[in-house]
Amino acid sequence: ILIYQIFFKEREEKQKKIRSKFFLFMMIILVFTMSQPVLYSEIYKYDFKAVVIILCFLYGSKRSGFAAFLALLATASFTDQGLLILLGNYTVFCLLLLPVSSMFHRYRIKGKVIVISLFYMSIPITRGIFLQLKGDYRQTFFELSSSLIVLATLIAIIYLIENMNEQFEMKQELVRMEKMNVVSQLAASVAHEIRNPMTSVRGFMQLMQKENLTKEQQMYISISIEELDRAQGIINQYLALAKPQIDQYETIDLTSVIRQSIDVMHSYAILNSIHITQLVESSLEIEGLKLEIQQLLINIIKNAIEAIKSEGEIWISAAKNSNGFVSIQIKDNGVGMTEDQIKKLGNPYYSTKEKGTGLGLTVCHQIVKKMGGQIKINSELKKGTCFTINLPSKK
Repeated sequence: ILIYQIFFKEREEKQKKIRSKFFLFMMIILVFTMSQPVLYSEIYKYDFKAVVIILCFLYGSKRSGFAAFLALLATASFTDQGLLILLGNYTVFCLLLLPVSSMFHRYRIKGKVIVISLFYMSIPITRGIFLQLKGDYRQTFFELSSSLIVLATLIAIIYLIENMNEQFEMKQELVRMEKMNVVSQLAASVAHEIRNPMTSVRGFMQLMQKENLTKEQQMYISISIEELDRAQGIINQYLALAKPQIDQYETIDLTSVIRQSIDVMHSYAILNSIHITQLVESSLEIEGLKLEIQQLLINIIKNAIEAIKSEGEIWISAAKNSNGFVSIQIKDNGVGMTEDQIKKLGNPYYSTKEKGTGLGLTVCHQIVKKMGGQIKINSELKKGTCFTINLPSKK
């Protein structure tokens, strides 16, 4: 597992494979451990096959988990292990792992260890009670001690994988921060110099509109002003990236800000024949800057509108979670995105829109991260996209 984490994980991420090498390493471990078990008797044999099944479900997928289960049965048929007993026990084991694996990924490393420890130890404890009732005290001791060794191995592996994953994510974050620094330096050096002459040009264009011009000339000037405004908006986004945070956070009525942002975008939605449904809890409060929160919400709602060709729907909800965060969901039934597109979202200069710069979402990510929050994106092609914004609620 250490070899895989060091030499193969990053390569698989780059090649966008579905952890094929991880599964291969798990199969090697499975065959090795089942061919060399610890023998207590002809009936009772102990090994680390449970670790392989658990890891495939937790860090692979449901598909790789059940594939490991089939590989376990195939290996059992060649290693003189009770095939029918394994079939019954591990069918239940795999079915229980489905909800456990979903719960596992909700927590940080300590929570993950607790969840998997409670799950795994419930099995030897149940078996130990059964052996106690049979009066097989020596076997009970061997069962519990061997299970503790397997559990210690499983916990050590989870710590190893989680720490290596964290380092990998930190490396990706450093690369992203370097890109952000380049954009910030560019913004600081040229944005003001570009904006000043553009303001003068726009002013003269507006003066020319008052002259007696033909309809065609008026149209050209209007188009020029619109394009200047679009360029101005891009420059403002550059400046937002470079601007240091100097304002103090204040208590914000988030419920009111969400409703105001929806009202701002309502007319734009109607023009595109899009209906916005909102379900926002009352009295939601966070600490931050009101203008930044409005910018964040308007950017994402605008993206949702533009992702729908026509006659679509947008659902906006907000509620306080039990973990002390306020969760805002903005969901649309637009064109959707691929996994590759989702991974690139938030990077400067990357956009799924024809005339987009990607800076809007870059600013959004920066605002949320600065507040100690997180943006999660789920999307499916031709079905739609859901942005989930988690922000710390006011204590």
